[in-house]
Amino acid sequence: MNCPIIAVANQKGGVGKTTTAINLAQALALQDLKVLLVDLDPQGNATQGVGIRLENIQASIAELIRDRVFPVAGAVYQGDSLDLIPATPLLSSVEREMVAMTNSELRLAHRLQSVRAKYSVIVIDTPPTFGPLMNSALNAATHLMVPVDSSFFALMGIKELHAEVEEIKRGTNPMLQVLGYLLTLVDPTNIANQTWETLVGSFGDLVFETKIRRSVKLKEAPALGKTIFHHAPESAGARDYHRLSEEVMTRLGMGSAVADHSRPSLSLVGGVSAGAVSHE
Repeated sequence: MNCPIIAVANQKGGVGKTTTAINLAQALALQDLKVLLVDLDPQGNATQGVGIRLENIQASIAELIRDRVFPVAGAVYQGDSLDLIPATPLLSSVEREMVAMTNSELRLAHRLQSVRAKYSVIVIDTPPTFGPLMNSALNAATHLMVPVDSSFFALMGIKELHAEVEEIKRGTNPMLQVLGYLLTLVDPTNIANQTWETLVGSFGDLVFETKIRRSVKLKEAPALGKTIFHHAPESAGARDYHRLSEEVMTRLGMGSAVADHSRPSLSLVGGVSAGAVSHE
């Protein structure tokens, strides 16, 4: 099959969206897949979470959206198995400019299409708000993953996300489908159990069996510019995201390799030069 493009999206903040994008991408890379992580959030949290300092970035996703002839390779930071297209606060300005651009919300799809053959999977981290960037991600994606935190307000906003997805499917991206709903920030409380039951009652088999447990190590890792596999490869968080990667591969019909998630150095992005240095 063609390289699947997974948008990790939920317009509700604080649900572990970026944590999931980073660590799912790394876990898939440790399954011997070639993975591209695309940061589409102007805050650049995914970029910083894999060890790239925003002030050192010479080209980013903003240039690829703004300039249709800017080479995609010029914005790719390369690792052994995990590559990154970073984001910087410049993306906020570009999002405002997109209102006046022709077919602006299809530009990301076109740019990713040009490099899709190079990768096994592409993972997009999205902003936590509706707007041109979120729509760009949904237009570029083949699959949608929705992280849902285990709180009383967990399901708020999912109806709005569904409405947005259905509009895009009816219009510009009929191939978009929901890959699954992922319960995050799980702790041993009645609220978490109730959220799980409600999620399964609403979406059935679309709910991932894997649950991402609340973890201090998962909170620490991005502050250090590391994935959970680099920071604490034997932790509960690493085990959870490893299991999620296997479940994702099964749902995508990609099989499941036997991953050695004790070898995180194979896929470290941080410290590797980007193609942006040469501006081909």
